[in-house]
Amino acid sequence: MKKQNTQKKYVPELSQKEIDELSNSIKTSSQKIVAETIKRMKESDKNRPKTMKYFDEMADLFGKREKEIIEAKKSGKKIIGYLCLFAPIELILAADAIPVRINSGWYDATKIGDRVVPVEVCPVIRSTIGAKMVSLSPFLENSDAIISVLTCDAMTKLGEILTDYTPIWQMTIPRIKDSDQALRLWIEEIKSIKKEIEKLTGNKITRKKLRRAIELTQKATKAFRRLQQLRKGNPVIMGRDAMLAIQTYIWDDVERWTKNTNKLCDELEKRVKNKDWSVPPDTPRVLITGTPMFWPDNWKVPSLVEEANPKGVILADEICSSERILNDPVGVDEWSMNDMLNAIGERYLMASTCACFSSTDGNEDRINWLITKIKDHKIDGVIYYVVRGCMLYAMEYTRVKKVLDQLNIPVYYLDTEYTREDVGQMKTRVEAFLEMLTARIDF
Repeated sequence: MKKQNTQKKYVPELSQKEIDELSNSIKTSSQKIVAETIKRMKESDKNRPKTMKYFDEMADLFGKREKEIIEAKKSGKKIIGYLCLFAPIELILAADAIPVRINSGWYDATKIGDRVVPVEVCPVIRSTIGAKMVSLSPFLENSDAIISVLTCDAMTKLGEILTDYTPIWQMTIPRIKDSDQALRLWIEEIKSIKKEIEKLTGNKITRKKLRRAIELTQKATKAFRRLQQLRKGNPVIMGRDAMLAIQTYIWDDVERWTKNTNKLCDELEKRVKNKDWSVPPDTPRVLITGTPMFWPDNWKVPSLVEEANPKGVILADEICSSERILNDPVGVDEWSMNDMLNAIGERYLMASTCACFSSTDGNEDRINWLITKIKDHKIDGVIYYVVRGCMLYAMEYTRVKKVLDQLNIPVYYLDTEYTREDVGQMKTRVEAFLEMLTARIDF
């Protein structure tokens, strides 16, 4: 574990006055955007599931969950932030700590991060830096340590920059996961991070505690898969509602999230039985893949798709801020400590479809995952979303498009800045794509 520096290596010093002014301004804007977005989601689906009320409450990043985390810290619990889905949260839970993902979804924080890194750098990275500089994020601010996985150049440097503020534990991910030594090296990283978590929390991760943590996340995955199964048929929930419900998992209490997701599924099953659709069954069915989308600001693509004229509905995605969070459970054969650690390693490495991986045959896991999703959810078209500066997903587009062309599945490359200013232009592009999909369906 790297110790926190007393003198900042990267980040310029800001006056407390400037920090307070910027933080309060973005926070006020964020709360307004959250309220407006949820209002639009309700208006878009007049028969919106009543159980979404819980997830709407969790969507307030400065609300109930922030207060719970602050109280937990006062009671002695440790908060461990993470920047990537490769972070093994079962180990955090087993040490009686609270895991929270801390990537920033605030557009305005990006401009602050520009003071540290060039504008060509991934805006999610710049926004996260900016959020830390002005003490904006309740989850980032309350993190006692942060797990940073070296998935891309920008993420590698983000962890380094954040050492100006917080202890960082860096994990090196093998880029070629089908090599003989990849899993062995990754499991060593898992064991190393286990020791760091135990040292920080003062809690030994025992076999019993780890089993309980794994079973907790397995139940969450089961609830998630139940939701996904319901999305394969005629639409009983709008895509952005489902995406919001899924994303709240990364900062919510795991057990409570599972309970409320099952309640949502109970309601949706009744809607299936009553043929109570959110939109007409012939509405174009869309899958989104590419750069992660973080609440609250970076929700413009789901909103554009489901408020368009003609309207589309998002039935699936391949995004690490949504379905990839819970798609795969930790599969344990025997409940020994060694077997559980190996199972965690396999789950976080071998099951991942991240674009950071390379293979002599191309990133086949990601391709196969997309093909399966398209078939299972009867997808009419794919939106390949990339924020400018996200090189990994931009570079994989050609490979994905070739495969989807062979399946006769339309795919649209939608690149954008981390800003609200291009919404009008994007609206035109999204609606043109949906018009084409509608024409194909009608034909």
